[in-house]
Amino acid sequence: MRLERNLPYWLLVGASFAWVGLVFLAPWARSRGWPGAELLYAVFDPVCHQMPWRSFAAFGQPLGACHRCTGLYTGFTLGLLALPYLPKLRGFLLERSRMILLFFVPLAVDAMLLGINTYLSRFLTGLVAAFPVGLFVWAAASQLYRPNLPTVSEGTT
Repeated sequence: MRLERNLPYWLLVGASFAWVGLVFLAPWARSRGWPGAELLYAVFDPVCHQMPWRSFAAFGQPLGACHRCTGLYTGFTLGLLALPYLPKLRGFLLERSRMILLFFVPLAVDAMLLGINTYLSRFLTGLVAAFPVGLFVWAAASQLYRPNLPTVSEGTT
């Protein structure tokens, strides 16, 4: 499969940066007493426990997502940015999609088997796990994107 940095790619990159940005906007908004700050935290609440002691802090407030979720979101974004420049890895993963599971092994070990993990291990294992996920989302979005489809003009059958 040939992947291009076309509209779906750039929309994914933009949305990923916006999502990571919201993680940091939440503490900034809360530190300034912005009324919408709690809404920003609520956006992440369904997918993240948001325990303050398991979250990085900025502006004197916990981020909108925990260490691991911040790593996942950052890893996804970095994967989108880096994978166009890693054609061998990209091709390998696209041909052997199950290999993506190997990227989740460190996260699973850190989360379930070690029992003791640190802010750095949570962040880094999330980053590693999500790095290749962007590739598959990009591939799926590219499959759906068809900019040159013929259109039916009005009045023709």
